[in-house]
Amino acid sequence: MSVENNVFMHPDSLPTPEAWARAIRAVGFQLDIDTEFDWETFEGFLPAKYKGLDAGFELYKEDFDLSELSDEEQTELGDRSLLVTLITHSDTRQYMSSMIASAVLCSISDGRLADSGEPPFIKPEEAVHWAQGCEPDVEKMLDE
Repeated sequence: MSVENNVFMHPDSLPTPEAWARAIRAVGFQLDIDTEFDWETFEGFLPAKYKGLDAGFELYKEDFDLSELSDEEQTELGDRSLLVTLITHSDTRQYMSSMIASAVLCSISDGRLADSGEPPFIKPEEAVHWAQGCEPDVEKMLDE
C-alpha cells in the first residue's frame, strides 16, 4: 500500500532543507530528516529518524498544472503551482515521518496539504494539529 501526501505551495515558498528540519523540531516532533540534499536535483528516498529509529519517505518536487483541477480546487490553491510529494509504502515509521514532514512543510510554506494525495486540502494553520492528532494512532500501530 502506498500513501501520498501532497503539499501545494508557491514556488518561492520552498524552505531550505535545514529550515524544514528546524521547523519540524520546533513544533515538538521527534523527527530528524536528512538535510544533505538539494531541492533542484534530489528525488527519491530521503532518510530520516523518527524517535531515533530509521524512517524516511520518497520525496519528489514538480511544477503542477493547476488547470487539471476543478474550479473549486483551483480557487483553494490560488497560484500554489509547486507540488512536493512525500510517498511511503508499508512501513509505519516511514508513514509517520511523511505525515509529520508534509504537515510542517505545509505549515511553514503557506501551502495546502492533500492527505493521501486527494483533496480536501488541509490548510497551514491546521496541518501540524492534523499530524499531532494522527501520531497516537500511528504509535499504536508501531506497538503492535
